Amino acid sequence: MKRMRQFRAPASRRWIVAGVAAITAVIVLVLIATVWMNPRTSPSPSLPTNTTLAPEGEPGATGVTTSIDGGEPMRTLEVGAGASSEGEADPDVDISIDPRAEQQRVDGFGAAMTHSSADLLASMPGDERTALLEELFDPDGPVRLSTLRLPIGASDFVDTDAFTFDDVAVGETDWELERFSIDPDRHALIPMLQEVLAINPELRLIASPWSPPAWMKTSGSLEGGRLLDEDRAYETYSAYLVRFVEEYRAAGLEIDALTVQNEPQYRHPDGYPGTDMPVWQEAKLIERLGPALDAAGHDTAILGFDHNWELNPGDAATTPEGEDPAYQYPADLLRTPAAEWIDGIAFHCYSGDASAQSRLWEQFPDIEIWVTECSGSSAPGDSPEKVFADTFAWQTTNVLIGSLRNRAAGVLTWNLVLDEHSGPHRGGCETCSGVVTLGADGTVTRNAEYFMLAHAARYLPPGSIRVESSSTDAELQHVAFATPEGETVLLVWNSAGVPRSIEVGDDRRSLGVDVPASSLSTISWAALTPDS
Repeated sequence: MKRMRQFRAPASRRWIVAGVAAITAVIVLVLIATVWMNPRTSPSPSLPTNTTLAPEGEPGATGVTTSIDGGEPMRTLEVGAGASSEGEADPDVDISIDPRAEQQRVDGFGAAMTHSSADLLASMPGDERTALLEELFDPDGPVRLSTLRLPIGASDFVDTDAFTFDDVAVGETDWELERFSIDPDRHALIPMLQEVLAINPELRLIASPWSPPAWMKTSGSLEGGRLLDEDRAYETYSAYLVRFVEEYRAAGLEIDALTVQNEPQYRHPDGYPGTDMPVWQEAKLIERLGPALDAAGHDTAILGFDHNWELNPGDAATTPEGEDPAYQYPADLLRTPAAEWIDGIAFHCYSGDASAQSRLWEQFPDIEIWVTECSGSSAPGDSPEKVFADTFAWQTTNVLIGSLRNRAAGVLTWNLVLDEHSGPHRGGCETCSGVVTLGADGTVTRNAEYFMLAHAARYLPPGSIRVESSSTDAELQHVAFATPEGETVLLVWNSAGVPRSIEVGDDRRSLGVDVPASSLSTISWAALTPDS
């Protein structure tokens, strides 16, 4: 099994966009200087823009917090000195961090640039779109997302009929891929990705197909069915995916990783593309795809699986008679010969919990684990306040802290941008939420996903290392990191319905901080210096 490539952006990408990036850097400094607003509905958030700028209190220590009570998100926390002195660990701290107990490297936070997200962004006035993308992706900006997932062909989030890059009339085939074209993506998806890349030249891209072309499938349809179990189908579909990588490279967009099938155990999608791909078939495909990527000179990683932490009972019930439901799909896949070509495993959040990641890692410690999709949702009639509170609490505890404590190298939510009707979409989720919502009047609403991601991405640059943290307090959920710059960063969720005064620390120092009720706080500090 190959060790994960960690999605490093190649040097060629950096210099191609360096000129554009230099110009946008000047613009973003001006924009960030003017950022101050209602964080839910106005054009720009009130977020701190410099992690080393401490408030009044302990030198070199900062804190921000977001609670579910409707207060100002990402507001500054006062961080004071704890009881222990420099160089002495305090056994009585509420959360103790051991910076020597290194765990996984963390390389990215982000969301998905679906066709719906791209279309909505493209509909914005250019200056407003640029300001929003800089806010989200600039490496020195207030959020600092670094990874985007994109569909290969249509997902459920499109404003058109479903499509792939090689659709032909019913009854026809194209085994030589003579009609292959990524033209559907040239309208909005590719231009929006190019704009983001100009803002963040180190952007990582993960691409996932929802379906092969219908003529390659047993169903003859994009909705449901399997890839034909024929050598020419595996060879041609591998060539199709390699061609996608090549065409995107020609557009200036490097695909850092591929999954070979979105949600392979979801056999009967509701009105949108999807494919039943059992373990044995995904393995057969990867055994062709890995060598094909190498032969074409692409350093594109392959992530297996791309589905839930645990097999959904509804998906298990649709298992064809006599077949294995594959309750341990990722582990089963990694025991096949295809493991030679698999760099990591991708998970979604819609069934089970993140402890599945650690159980898998214990069996296969060389793989890298990513959470590639998790969408917020709501019930009809829920107030905006309830949607924010429920989504923020669940995603913080399960997707952010839960995944990172269980070996995740990256965490992505689902759509980057949706409209106020949770769309546009064709079938599928009717109540999904995006990182931001774009209203018909152009109003941008920053949702729970925005602030959850900002609490991590803003303070954890790629290359940060998770370190061990522990606590005997069941009301405090936490995860800690050492950054490349030498800071310690702690994310802590106070599940109590009352504010708490807590003490946190490592072997260098301890700090005291008051965290609000039902809040996520990010606390960062560096070692004290003689001048501190």
